[in-house]
Amino acid sequence: MLKPATVRIPEEFLKEITSFVKNMHLDKSAYLREILQKGFDEDRQVRLLEKYQTGDLSVEEACRMLDLNMWDFLLLLKKRNMALKVNLEDWLNSVEL
Repeated sequence: MLKPATVRIPEEFLKEITSFVKNMHLDKSAYLREILQKGFDEDRQVRLLEKYQTGDLSVEEACRMLDLNMWDFLLLLKKRNMALKVNLEDWLNSVEL
């Protein structure tokens, strides 16, 4: 079920969006939902990876929160040029992954 939400954005940005969706023959609401979801997914991933890099999340926790298996998590780290941080707890819990 879709629920309304109100967001205030700069007028120039709104004009740019309106012009773009008109030229592309897109539904503005559907387009905004799509880019909001994409932006949220990207930001969520970045923030969780930052927490992993600082040691606030273990490999297991990061995989679970990102809904990734260990191999996909390793590929994501490689894609973002990030190091795998492994501690004893991660090794002990690796059997569960």
